[in-house]
Amino acid sequence: MYVLLRAIAGIALRWYYRDIHVEGLDRIPPRRPALLVVNHPNALVDALLVGWVFPRRVLITAKSTLFANPIAGALLRFLGVLPLRRAKDETPGERADPTRNRSTFESVHQALSRRGTVLIFPEGKTHDEPSLAPLKTGAARMALHARDAGDVEGLVVVPIGLTFERKDVPRSRVLVQIGEPIAMDSWREPVGTKPPEALTMEIETRLRAVTFNYSSADDATRAVRLASLIAALFEPVPTLGVVDRRLGAETAITRRIEELSARLPFADAALRARADQLVRRLEAVQRVASKHGVLIEDVGITLEPHRAVRFVVREGWLLAIGGPVALWGRVNHWVPFRAARVIAMRSIDSAADPAMRTLVAATAFVLLAYLAQTAVVAAIWSPLVALAYLVSLPIAADINFYLSDRLRRALSRARAWMRFRRDPELHRRLMDELALLRADVLAFDRELDDRVVSEPA
Repeated sequence: MYVLLRAIAGIALRWYYRDIHVEGLDRIPPRRPALLVVNHPNALVDALLVGWVFPRRVLITAKSTLFANPIAGALLRFLGVLPLRRAKDETPGERADPTRNRSTFESVHQALSRRGTVLIFPEGKTHDEPSLAPLKTGAARMALHARDAGDVEGLVVVPIGLTFERKDVPRSRVLVQIGEPIAMDSWREPVGTKPPEALTMEIETRLRAVTFNYSSADDATRAVRLASLIAALFEPVPTLGVVDRRLGAETAITRRIEELSARLPFADAALRARADQLVRRLEAVQRVASKHGVLIEDVGITLEPHRAVRFVVREGWLLAIGGPVALWGRVNHWVPFRAARVIAMRSIDSAADPAMRTLVAATAFVLLAYLAQTAVVAAIWSPLVALAYLVSLPIAADINFYLSDRLRRALSRARAWMRFRRDPELHRRLMDELALLRADVLAFDRELDDRVVSEPA
């Protein structure tokens, strides 16, 4: 059942997000018990992502309030999800029972003693804040209990950061970053600190290294927009088979911006003025490109006619071969996807609601549509034909999404080519300005490192 549901979750995630990129999977030691500590920005989607990208079976913990609904509770227990009772979930005015999670801790311990993998969200809640929430000590206590019991050898605590381009928007991008694990056999708390608090602080430090942490949503928006511009500035013109950049490229630049921003207040006034000027120049060239319907990443395309002919032939051939299948995939899935989206967008309380509701509702509607169509095909032809038809349905959906994204990218490239062919002067001006910006950004990056008068405390 886990294997089946993991496969269904993978299909649903690929349909909702156009790119899910994983970094650092090799950091997880094979055949060792692992406690995965993950930030929690997107409700149920976070657990689905980790379960899908992680190669081993994952035992999931979840807040006990999810089990209040009898149907949901029965399904979660059937899937092996373990409830965690938080202190704030207890009856108001009553002192929280310190043994309330004893059975869950024991189940986690048993799984780890069998070299299993357990997922926990140490923030204790899902949220829309642009930074980690304060971590609870539950994950640290689980890890210490397992280590000190003496029957869990080689336990590692693995921080995993989930970064969503826009978690509530279909066909956006996701980055899953796996940080440096904590080897519990060799970890020791600093002198004078309590082990659970010390380990929680260590987990937070490593989790912050693979997540974004801003003081406000506006700061996060500005940094991400600037990183996207700089990534477009330095990334080579993508080949057409690559629909767009990996989110990881922009994430690395965003972290460098964070580092430089922390140093900038300690630089001299002239350097700070240069930073402001660079940002204004980047935004100005972006406005010029947008005014003419051109993406920054397409400014560097070549304008030779024979390249355009090859482009049209290649994309036309691909569309002719895959287009009918993609069209069938779109027609077949439009109703269940549209119905799921309508349901998902009702009474939204959090930015995590649309993705979670869309994935759950779309999975249910698509499965019902598949079963109904398969039954009809079986009745008209044969069970073997019906099975082949059933297998073709998700394949057609995948082809539809891939070709739709590729067609969107091809049309954007074609518009840029025609615009630059009509106005070579615009192409030259943008090329020159981008070349100057690249040189100036690199020079600024080096100079800030050299001229900062002191580091922040």
